[in-house]
Amino acid sequence: MAHDSQPTRTVETTVHLDAEPQKVIRAFLEDADLKGWWRVTRSLVDAKPGGTWCIAWDGFGEDKTNHSWMGVIRELDERRLVIDPLVQNEPDRPILFGPMRLEVVAEADDGGTRLTVQHHGYQHGEHWDWLHDVVVLGWKHVLGDMAAWFGRRN
Repeated sequence: MAHDSQPTRTVETTVHLDAEPQKVIRAFLEDADLKGWWRVTRSLVDAKPGGTWCIAWDGFGEDKTNHSWMGVIRELDERRLVIDPLVQNEPDRPILFGPMRLEVVAEADDGGTRLTVQHHGYQHGEHWDWLHDVVVLGWKHVLGDMAAWFGRRN
């Protein structure tokens, strides 16, 4: 639980993508797209406000980790996706991480899209600090993967 003296933290990452904003938002919702750029193993997404948003990875990366993110879509249009609450399950950790909030904003920019991802609600403590550090690097990496994926598609 967050301590009043230590406010929660936000991870924010921005990238330019060679795609239209609505295609960028759709890439967070469609199973084939999620598998393509984010390498999820499976997903369950009901793409509407109030809908379920769940993604999972099995044997991901060099460490062959298994983890999942589960949440509720609060806002959705062609330029914005908000998932709140969002809970992350990291099976190698003794806690579930949440509640958090994920905001994805896609703005038209120079013939493509300026994508900003804000991942809110990181608390403090050993496991939260570990997750925060992993996700800071993780969002930079996966949004780079997304940029390359869109580049290959165009």
